[in-house]
Amino acid sequence: MNRSLLLLVACLTSSFAELPQMSDKTQWLGYFVGWEHRPYDLGIGADGNSSLFIKEKGKRVSNKQIEMRYLIEEEIDGKWVTRKFLSEDGLASPNKEGIDPKNPVVLVTTVTGDTKVEWTHLPSGDSFTLIPKLIEKKTENKIRVGVRFNLPSLYRFDEVPNKRELKAKVGGDYVIGIRLKDKKKVRAKFTDLEDDIMSEEFLKDGASSVEVRSGGIADRTFLVENSSPKAGRIDLITKGPLHKSFKVLWMANMEKLGEKETSVTFSVE
Repeated sequence: MNRSLLLLVACLTSSFAELPQMSDKTQWLGYFVGWEHRPYDLGIGADGNSSLFIKEKGKRVSNKQIEMRYLIEEEIDGKWVTRKFLSEDGLASPNKEGIDPKNPVVLVTTVTGDTKVEWTHLPSGDSFTLIPKLIEKKTENKIRVGVRFNLPSLYRFDEVPNKRELKAKVGGDYVIGIRLKDKKKVRAKFTDLEDDIMSEEFLKDGASSVEVRSGGIADRTFLVENSSPKAGRIDLITKGPLHKSFKVLWMANMEKLGEKETSVTFSVE
């Protein structure tokens, strides 16, 4: 029988006290399942939100986690609307709570409009493959699903930096993407203020993989890529230069949703 993750939220203290895997791991309070790796930890939150905790010398770096959000969107009156988890029975899993589970972990999310999606998490070394599957749809509107990675605020400047100040701080940072339309590899440096990563020259038509290397995430490399050539589309959502925070968005190919190859792989190295 599925376990309601919302019960963990309502009874957080008592629930985690009953779990021997979690009771002496205070950094996992509020999380349903967690995996511990050398470069990062991944936790599926009891509230349905997940986090990648960047690590340095075996310890998590403060305020440098990458937040992962499961998305179910519905087209209403010509606009895509993100649906919210139901307040009751919106989150469930057939898996047991704990750390470093050996088997794949399945999260089932039900959103307003009664659309239900199953998300299977497959660990392999330091990477994960996330496989979404639409298991119930009651609306006649179009549905699309995906996952969004919210990067933290990578750098802070008291004032708008000049090129010299920017280069001194973010000179080694870059984004590399493989364009969907022609499989060409494109590279943008954080110091290239005149370049727009979502322009025609770069990734306007989406990418099959995106690699982010930044001192703002402890000089780690964050990689998101299609598990197969036609699995989906990756976009970057920016609000100005790359040295500010931005998001990496993967949306599944809805024509192939439900197939194992219609999935996204991500890692921190």
